[in-house]
Amino acid sequence: MATARASAAPFLLILLATLLCAAAAASSWEDREPWRCVRRCEDRPRHQRARCVQECREEQERGRDELGRRGEGSGDEREQEQEQERSRRPYVFDWRSFRRVVRSEQGSVRVLRPFHEASKLLRGIRDYRVAVLEANPRSFIVPSHTDAHCIGYVAQGEGVVATIENGERRSYTIKEGDVFVAPAGAVTYLANTDGRRKLVIAKILHTISVPGKFQFFFGAGGRNPESILSSFSKSVQRAAYKTSSERLERLFGKQDKGIIVRASEEQVRELRRHASEGGHGPHWPLPPFGESHGPYSLLDQRPSISNRHGQLYEADARSFRDLAEHDVRVSLVNISAGSMSAPFYNSRSIKIAYVLDGEGHVEIVCPHLAQGGGESEEHGRRGVRSERGGRGRRGEEESEESEEEEAGQGYHTIRARVSRGTAFVVPVGHPVVEVASRGSNLQIICFEVQADKNEKVYLAGANSVLRKLDGAAKELAFAARAREVDEVLDAQREQGFLPGPEESGRQEWEREEEHQEGRRGRQEREREEEGGRRGRGRREELAETFLRLATGRL
Repeated sequence: MATARASAAPFLLILLATLLCAAAAASSWEDREPWRCVRRCEDRPRHQRARCVQECREEQERGRDELGRRGEGSGDEREQEQEQERSRRPYVFDWRSFRRVVRSEQGSVRVLRPFHEASKLLRGIRDYRVAVLEANPRSFIVPSHTDAHCIGYVAQGEGVVATIENGERRSYTIKEGDVFVAPAGAVTYLANTDGRRKLVIAKILHTISVPGKFQFFFGAGGRNPESILSSFSKSVQRAAYKTSSERLERLFGKQDKGIIVRASEEQVRELRRHASEGGHGPHWPLPPFGESHGPYSLLDQRPSISNRHGQLYEADARSFRDLAEHDVRVSLVNISAGSMSAPFYNSRSIKIAYVLDGEGHVEIVCPHLAQGGGESEEHGRRGVRSERGGRGRRGEEESEESEEEEAGQGYHTIRARVSRGTAFVVPVGHPVVEVASRGSNLQIICFEVQADKNEKVYLAGANSVLRKLDGAAKELAFAARAREVDEVLDAQREQGFLPGPEESGRQEWEREEEHQEGRRGRQEREREEEGGRRGRGRREELAETFLRLATGRL
């Protein structure tokens, strides 16, 4: 018995040690991610660290949720749910639609999936992709080039961007509000020169090789992918650089630093010292056509439209010549809390938008999705045609008649909540309204593709196109007298940005209260006047009677 107990004791000790090690490993695994957030935010000012850590943990939580969703259910069920979501809201994409193509301890690059894969209704912009770069304080993005033109907007922070094109290096400082262009094939590198804030750049990529597909080509070594130079054979490398394979391996081989690396303060100062000041605007002399003069600052310009409900800042080929080759207009929309943009549509441009900050919702009017239309309806019509294929000429005629479409028989309104990180697309001619929540301003950066000769056509407000109709057209179009139509169209005196639905409702209530108060005041004054008239009449009557009595006495 004693021998059995003695032999069991070591086994129990081993089991206990194993359990303790497993618990410690689990604890260290659970604590690893939060501790990484604390380390990432340690360079921030003390009053910003809590918010930085919270944002980092929310990002990690979203990543874990995404992994959990990937592991749940069968692939067919997930694809079916995603297909239903895309068919219901084919123009709106939340943060889950982005995927990371570059990941490092110092930052990341997230890219939205190709538009033509998301919906057939977006085939017109299949050559464009949306990407977001986030780089930690004092970080450096290694030199690279891509087979796509890049148009970027600095959403947060400051730094340096450098491009090498036609044998010439141009280096400029960039700050929040700047727009810059990096042509396809140009070697480009960036640095976050701020020691406290992240550098966040929202951009569109115009692919020129395979529609909707692009590749990064990194010149320096990295964790994944490796340097393009190390992909050549050893003999070619030795012949090209006239040096030994060992030295080439150290320079071009795989490294542990990654693509976005940490830079010292001295290196940051050196990069900034070689950079010219960017952010030129109208006060600069306009450069000769085709020449590049660095970034263009949107926020330093006078807004195209501005009132207490919002501001619109724009840059196009006339103000920023770098955009001329790409036929893109870049605009920043800042909608005040509780306000909204006036309903409008673009006459020629397709609008690709990315929410920088704030919350709210958008409404897009789409005829393609009306009454179950769009992709599913098109698929259904193809099925009908295939079933009727063997019915002869009469069946074909019936099929053609059934496929006739009658214009203006209904529209589908896509209404979606938007917040920071949401992307959405507004096709040509589709009316849209953007509404900011009452809690914060809604800031949106917009890239309008095919911008040449485009016009923003407003449907409400002081600059509404409907106000340009002549009297007879108004009566025929609205089946009402022109005077009545004018009363409705002229009631809104603001333009571009208007009070939102809640604010407008409150104003209507206040106006109604004022009207009621005014009516009560008028009634009170009328009663007082009537009482006064009655009082004056009674006094006059008494005076006349007294006068008659006095006259009679005399």
